[in-house]
Amino acid sequence: MDKQIHFIVTGERGEIRSFAVSRNTLKIVLGVCCFFVFSSGLGWFFSGENILLRQRVAAMQKNLAVTVAMNTKMQTRTTSQEQEQQARLNAALADLKHKSQAIESILASVGVNLQVHESKKGAGGPFTRLPKDSYEGLTLKVDQYLDTIQSVPLGPPVRGIITSRFGARLDPINGEAAFHSGVDIKNNPGTKIIATADGVVAMEGYDSGHGNFIEINHGNKFQTSYLHLQQEFVKQGDTVTRGEVIGLMGNTGRSTGPHLHYEIRYRDKLLDPLKFIQVNSRVAALPPKQAAALTQ
Repeated sequence: MDKQIHFIVTGERGEIRSFAVSRNTLKIVLGVCCFFVFSSGLGWFFSGENILLRQRVAAMQKNLAVTVAMNTKMQTRTTSQEQEQQARLNAALADLKHKSQAIESILASVGVNLQVHESKKGAGGPFTRLPKDSYEGLTLKVDQYLDTIQSVPLGPPVRGIITSRFGARLDPINGEAAFHSGVDIKNNPGTKIIATADGVVAMEGYDSGHGNFIEINHGNKFQTSYLHLQQEFVKQGDTVTRGEVIGLMGNTGRSTGPHLHYEIRYRDKLLDPLKFIQVNSRVAALPPKQAAALTQ
């Protein structure tokens, strides 16, 4: 079998040329050509794929940049919110601590030892101490203080001039040494008299010594009495609030002229009302919101 292939080429002038190529050489040439054609095809294919991949990578990088920017913005916002919350918490803690100290100072000035105890009966559980000056601890403390101070008679029950103080004095009627259980406040007949704390009317009526009188229980062992009234506006069992008008100044009973005899008892012990009347100036000196919280 002939192992060569003969090629004949003719020219325009009739010239004839021939050349022979071995079959193996032709196979090699054809193989090389096919390889280059195939390689070129693969190159174009992968080149196209590479362009698509680059486009996808670019899109992913763009999306990633947007996500990172959003995440950074969210982290900044979260940090800002946390800082604002912490600032509000610190302000609330400072406000609670100031209120607690204000109440303690006010009650200490009138000689009241404020101790609030919850019932220990039917209670238990593990003991977990609250951190000092924690928000929860201060909130509990101030809530208890505010509940108690609602019962504390603060400020004057009536406008006027104090004509007789608490304690030893010469009796204005017989001139003998005596103990005065309250303070006398002088003003015109019919001057309005107010309750100095929230409470319930325990008694009202008339006797020869007290004249027309009102007694109010305020809770937490506090009680106030208002004597020599011209008229009472409340009855036994009525609920009264601080600042409510309960009667009018008069001159009934054992009295030398229009005035109010005002008494305060705490744990069944008579206290000097003047301290409680004067403490009203301490409350007035507080910021409006705190003063309202202590007196309303």
